[in-house]
Amino acid sequence: MVQELGRRARNRLERHGAFLRAAKTIAFAEGLDALTMQRLADEVDAAVGTVYTYFPSKSALVAELQREAIQVLDDSCARFEARFERDLVPTERSLTRRRLALVVGYTRFWVDTLETFPEEARLLQLLMSERRSTVDDQDVSRVVPAAVRILERVRLALDAAVADGALNPGDGMERTVVLAASLNGVLLLDHVARVDPALFDGPRLARTLVTDLLRGWGAEQADLAAAWRRVDALAERGPLATRAATAPPSTDPTPTDPTPIRPEEVS
Repeated sequence: MVQELGRRARNRLERHGAFLRAAKTIAFAEGLDALTMQRLADEVDAAVGTVYTYFPSKSALVAELQREAIQVLDDSCARFEARFERDLVPTERSLTRRRLALVVGYTRFWVDTLETFPEEARLLQLLMSERRSTVDDQDVSRVVPAAVRILERVRLALDAAVADGALNPGDGMERTVVLAASLNGVLLLDHVARVDPALFDGPRLARTLVTDLLRGWGAEQADLAAAWRRVDALAERGPLATRAATAPPSTDPTPTDPTPIRPEEVS
């Protein structure tokens, strides 16, 4: 009997995952308005009543999609942080530049998610940019912990930069929200890049945006440029946003002379 219950539980878990994968594909390709319970049922060849046994409403479905997407990106962000500590920290003596490098590294990470996790990144863009809320208040509580956790990563980096003098004092969470919302808006411009690829280059504009924000928050130009160079060098060895078990191997960064970038080397 225990084995039978275990098998049923596994089957239900697999079906749950299949529904979520199909829903994510629909939302990515056609937008959230196209994602209905009937459309999802048709997509997986199931009765619509079966869909409702897994998700009592579209709000619950979208909330679970959002929670899962954030979790996937948060796991990848943790892998980026591990790479940062392993490959970049030992090569940079300047604590100020190290703090700034982590902040701009998060930015480069989010840009990379558009390539590594296109469906998850697009889903979060849709949810952040739509005027009409798709998720009811009672379902928001399922999403908040994951969202706060990933925002906290950036807030802690910004607060550390303030504590070490890399940035002027300011509310870390407010800055995090400004950074996230602005970055999302800039990256959405990539969808109109065909009109003018140079003008609407999302990744380039994201870099400009973050540089200007951090300069406005007190970062020195030379330190900020050096931080970007460090992050760019890290990204050249592989995207900062990676799936599990795909992160670039360690370069065994144990330099005999980890000299920080000199001001005259920074453009």
